[in-house]
Amino acid sequence: MSSEFELIELFQHIGAEYYKENGVLIGPGDDCAIFDLSTPIITSVDSSVVDIHFPSNASPQDIGYRAVAVALSDIAAMGCRPIAFSLSVSSPVTDDVWYKKLAEGVEDIAKEFEISLIGGDLTKGPLNLNAIVYGTPYSGKILMRNTAQPGDYICISSPTGRARRGLNDWKNTNNNSEYLTDYLRPLAKIELGKTIVNFASACIDTSDGLLADLGKILKLSECGALIYLDDIPITTDIDDINSGDDYDLCFTVPKDKFDNNYFKIGEVTSDRQIKLISNKGYDINIKGYEHF
Repeated sequence: MSSEFELIELFQHIGAEYYKENGVLIGPGDDCAIFDLSTPIITSVDSSVVDIHFPSNASPQDIGYRAVAVALSDIAAMGCRPIAFSLSVSSPVTDDVWYKKLAEGVEDIAKEFEISLIGGDLTKGPLNLNAIVYGTPYSGKILMRNTAQPGDYICISSPTGRARRGLNDWKNTNNNSEYLTDYLRPLAKIELGKTIVNFASACIDTSDGLLADLGKILKLSECGALIYLDDIPITTDIDDINSGDDYDLCFTVPKDKFDNNYFKIGEVTSDRQIKLISNKGYDINIKGYEHF
C-alpha cells in the first residue's frame, strides 16, 4: 500500500483549475488554505459514517461523491454559490485502488459544481468522511430558517421519498432501479437555491425528513402551519414525508411571489401549531431521522 502522503496526492489536484474564480490563494499542501474574497463566506460541515449515511458495500466513487453532495446541500439551502470544500477521511482500507476510486468520486462533484478541494486529512480508522463546504452569496441576500412569515406558502420542488426508495432497492439488490442515484448520488440543489433566493422568505434542506425539517423553520420563525398532506408528492407511501436523505429544498414564499413550478404543500400560520390536513384519510405523526 502507498504511504499516507502518496495517497493524499491523489486528492491534491482536485478543483485546482477553479482556484482563481473561487478566491483561493493557497490550496492543499500548507497548514491552512487561504481565501481572498470581498464577500461574506458561509460554511457548513457534514459527517458521513459507514452503515449510517451510506452502505458499506457502496462503491468508493459514490461514497466520495455523496459525502460532498450532502454538505453542499446546506449551501443550496442558503441560496448561495459553493466555492470550495475540505475533506477529512478515516478509513481501514489498505487497497490503493479503493482510494483512487474515492478520489474519482470526489473529483466528479468538484467538476460538476466547479469547486476547489482546499484541504483535508487522511487517517486510518473506521470508515467515515467529513466534508466542510464554503460558499458565497449570489447577491446581497442569504436565505435563513428564521424568516418565514404568516401567510407564506410552503413549497418543495420534487416528490418526497425517492432516496428512501433508492435505499430499499439497494438493499433488495434491485440494481436497475431509477432511484439508486437519488440515494447514492443526491443532487445538491444549488441551481434551485440560486433561483429562489430572490423571492423565498425562508429555506431548509430536507435531510432529516420533510416534516421534521419544516418544523425547524417554523420553530425558529415562531410560526405554525397548515400542511395539506394530500398535496405532498410521494414516491411510495405517506411515510415518505418523514424519510430523510431527499436533500430537496423546503422553502416559504410570500403568496404574491409564488411560482407554479413548485409544489405548494401548505401555508404558514401565526398560531405556532402544525395542523396536518387530509381528505384521503392520511394519519401520520411528525418524525424525522435522529442519531440519538
